[in-house]
Amino acid sequence: MAIRAQSSARFEAEALPQLAALYNFALALAGTVDAEDLVQTTCVRALEKFDAYRPGTNIRAWLFTILRNEWVSRHRSTQRRTHIESPAQGEITAEIEDVAADLEAVLMDQRWSAEIKAALLALPESYRLPVYLKDVEGFGYREIADIVGCPLGTVMSRLARGRATLRAALMQQARERGLVPADAEAGYGHGL
Repeated sequence: MAIRAQSSARFEAEALPQLAALYNFALALAGTVDAEDLVQTTCVRALEKFDAYRPGTNIRAWLFTILRNEWVSRHRSTQRRTHIESPAQGEITAEIEDVAADLEAVLMDQRWSAEIKAALLALPESYRLPVYLKDVEGFGYREIADIVGCPLGTVMSRLARGRATLRAALMQQARERGLVPADAEAGYGHGL
């Protein structure tokens, strides 16, 4: 009983300070409808598996991995139900727009410009998650690989492609506003 109390106290001390970051990540993945439930489920699973957590390692990355795995499980379940129920195309579009609006709220809270938010939201999920985890949450490449469940090289590639896509989108916006010459390339060294 004393060991369980110590474990619970250690969990509270280490994991609970990560709730805001977990919630922001859940918003980016699932939207406002499911974010709170996703964080709650993540905390329950983390507490159940806390004896498997190695003290001194990155608890934030460990919690993000649990959250992402829970989201993937739910997402797959939803996809299976979607294929069975086959909803109208408009319903799927509305759901995607809701998730994008939720991520936009998170980015607005962090005072990101509208241009950067729009460009990030336009990225495919495979690029958006690594860019979000690296550039917003500050995770390292290995931690991102663990969180998203793919090889380190894939993370590095997706991050580079995601950043390049963001850079190109922002360069296009800058051209449209006359901030850079129309013939400027969207490559490195142009300040964007």
